[in-house]
Parts: sequence; C-alpha cells; structure tokens
Amino acid sequence: MLLRHRAPSTLGTLRTLLSSHARPLSVAAASVEIPPDSFQAPLEYLEGFPRPDPKHDETILAIPRGKSGKNISAKERKAGRVPSIVFEQEKGEEGGNKRLVSVQTKQIRKLVNHLGYHFFLSRLFDLEVRSEFDDSAEVIEKVRVLPRKLHLHSGTDSPLNVTFLRAPSHALLKVDVPLVYRGEDACPGLRK
Repeated sequence: MLLRHRAPSTLGTLRTLLSSHARPLSVAAASVEIPPDSFQAPLEYLEGFPRPDPKHDETILAIPRGKSGKNISAKERKAGRVPSIVFEQEKGEEGGNKRLVSVQTKQIRKLVNHLGYHFFLSRLFDLEVRSEFDDSAEVIEKVRVLPRKLHLHSGTDSPLNVTFLRAPSHALLKVDVPLVYRGEDACPGLRK
C-alpha cells in the first residue's frame, strides 16, 4: 500500500492510527487501512518529459531469424538490424519459450532518443513479427512486449541488442520506473 501525506488532518489521522500499532514507514505501517478519500488527486505529467502520445505509441516491427551467434549478430547489425530475443516469462533465460527476432536499428534508436533510455525500458510496446519489413508483408505474430534490456555501443550509442519480455494483460511484471524530481535544477546543494 502506498502512503501519501497530503494535509495536516490526514497526517494527524495517520499518526493516530500508527501510534499504538507500528512505527511510521515500517512494514506494519503499510498494512494499516487508510480511508480512500485521504489520497491525493491523480498525478500530473511534468513538462519536458515524455508522456503517452498516440504518435509515439508505436508498433515495433520485427522479422524472425533462425540462428544466434557472434557472426550472425554482426551481419544483422551490418544490415541495419538489431538482434533481439523475445522471452515468454520472467525466467525465460532458464528454459522458457523464446523467439529470435531482428528489429530495425533506426526504429529502436528513434524510440530511445525520444523517450530516453530508462523510459524506453519501462514502457509497453506492440511487437509485430512479419516475414519482411514491408507494410504488405504477412504478419506472423503480434504480441505485447516490455523491453527488459538494451545494450548500447559505448562509443556511438547505437543499439547492439534488445531483450524483450512478453507482457500479456494478465501478467504481473516488475518494472524499474524512472523517478524525476521537480526543482532539481534549483536545489542549492546540487548547484554547488
């Protein structure tokens, strides 16, 4: 449960509830029932940071590849594609169903530049596996995915490979959500 301090009356109610049972901000404090009307209004988006936009709510196009390996990956990168893997589950590396695909380098680079590295890794995308990158090509599979890992070249920041995780609507996944603090540029401690 998420505890938020909104107003002095809510804070006083919270202290009253917690004073006899548990220390504030402890595991036991998180289990205390707090009335739903004491929570804040929905959060608003910060200006200058990416937000859900239908223009950038893209479908990542991919083509299947048959083999993996260092030489094959190098050939894929030379052809303008990023070798990728789509895992079935959280522990897919340990024997889960996986699919080898290649995605376009320019599309991944555009998404990472627009959203940022950490925002890219915390967002769901639709992945369409086609026989070719043409719009007229046959769609083999369409699945919702979460980018799990993105390896970038240390000198050029070009994507080397991407690992995706299947994310159906019923799946429970752990996601590292990037935090951005408002007013960080005006903080006296950080300016020094």
